[in-house]
Amino acid sequence: MTRVRRGPTGSLWAPLLALVVWCASPFVTGAQSSALVGLQRATRAELATRAASLEGQLATAKKGAPKERISVDLAELRARLVSGDFRVGDRFLITLTLDSVRSDTMSVRDGLVVTISNLPDVSLKGVLRSELDDALTVHVLRYFKNARIRTVPLTQVSVLGAVGRPGFHWIAPDRPVSEIIMIAGGPIPDANLREMEVKRASRVMINPKNSRTALISGATLEQLDIRSGDEIRIPTRRKVNWGSIIQLMLVASSLFFGFIQFIQWYYGRKE
Repeated sequence: MTRVRRGPTGSLWAPLLALVVWCASPFVTGAQSSALVGLQRATRAELATRAASLEGQLATAKKGAPKERISVDLAELRARLVSGDFRVGDRFLITLTLDSVRSDTMSVRDGLVVTISNLPDVSLKGVLRSELDDALTVHVLRYFKNARIRTVPLTQVSVLGAVGRPGFHWIAPDRPVSEIIMIAGGPIPDANLREMEVKRASRVMINPKNSRTALISGATLEQLDIRSGDEIRIPTRRKVNWGSIIQLMLVASSLFFGFIQFIQWYYGRKE
């Protein structure tokens, strides 16, 4: 097995990126909103408790956007409790300890199965992220004694817009959101980090105000509930086209002086 890099954790770019955003932001609230904290590694009991809470909220919620949001969140939790967290194409880092420590990156294949070393396939149907270590350990212990498994599910994020290498990038969810931006090549000179947002399908999950706070506080993808398939969009700054503005001013001034001359001619003719 090969050792896998988890990203440029020792790089100075991530703190510098946060410093740039801090300098660009006139005001940022000190505390991160609790609404940004996700449940990606929640246990089955915690998810069930959260689902019961949402059911109570749904019963008293008024019609409209708030009720629709609660319905969507509740449906997602129920689906996780039944189907688990893993889909075909998902990846995770795995560290297997036997006579030595070996690390590798696993991909979930058709049928929601993975292969550890040369052992038979193991199914991840119905398995939550919080249950992955135990599920794989039970499987490996059938063939090896004293084996230990540690996993880190990876998040595939699409970073679009004003970055050096836009596209899909994999990163551990315990890394700061600023790090995934640097993995994507970092912001280009015209990047407007103050207007960064995170979208899931057509739904805005993190607006520019919260994204600025997240960058400055060093919030991780997991804390922001950024999931595989989400998009981080960084727009460019709006440029002022001084050439067009000057042309418009010249046209306006020409029209103004032309109007003045017409008025003078018109009243001069009457005299």
